[in-house]
Amino acid sequence: MLSLNAIHWRIGSQPLLEAVSFELAEGEVLAVLGPSGSGKTSLLRLIAGFAAPSAGRISLRGSTVSEAGRVQIPPERRGLALAFQDATLLPHLDAVGNAAFALRQGSPAQRRAQAREALEAMGLTGMDGREVGTLSGGEAQRVSLARALAADAGLLLLDEPFGNVDRLTRADLLVRLKSHLGGRRAAIVITHDPADAVELGARVLLMKHGRIVADAP
Repeated sequence: MLSLNAIHWRIGSQPLLEAVSFELAEGEVLAVLGPSGSGKTSLLRLIAGFAAPSAGRISLRGSTVSEAGRVQIPPERRGLALAFQDATLLPHLDAVGNAAFALRQGSPAQRRAQAREALEAMGLTGMDGREVGTLSGGEAQRVSLARALAADAGLLLLDEPFGNVDRLTRADLLVRLKSHLGGRRAAIVITHDPADAVELGARVLLMKHGRIVADAP
């Protein structure tokens, strides 16, 4: 599904990624582990198409989407779903409206039903009409993850999905998210927590100083 070939990324004289290469199969769940500043989020930004590598090539489903200095296919055309550490929700939409935001197929009622199922999967049963300003931090993160799941994309990109939630919420979300990853849906999960990496990833990449230093099942 995804291939990175000799990816380098520099901003000015600052190297962010150096000689990064790996492949991700259909349905595979990959955890990218490393401390702050190791290049994890930079890697996700390039895969998503928010920036172009300085050198190397990124291919998705057999097509080149980015190569040296050029984003050939923009983020919205890559068939990806994303969730970040800081839940970014649209304040004028309720919870179900946010979860349905990226959906384009089906009638409005069908899209809301699909989004409601995703909210329930993340533990928000009966909360689809809640205004986002009334949500707690943990609830907002659940909506963000529900939006990624509702999109039914073949590849999920999750950047520290448990970083801003308490321990009990994290434990619950870990179980819920794990049940929806793999199979027909591949995922890359960015984390600094080894326990999360082992629990979620069928395979773990360890990054340090912008390089992959280990790749293990």
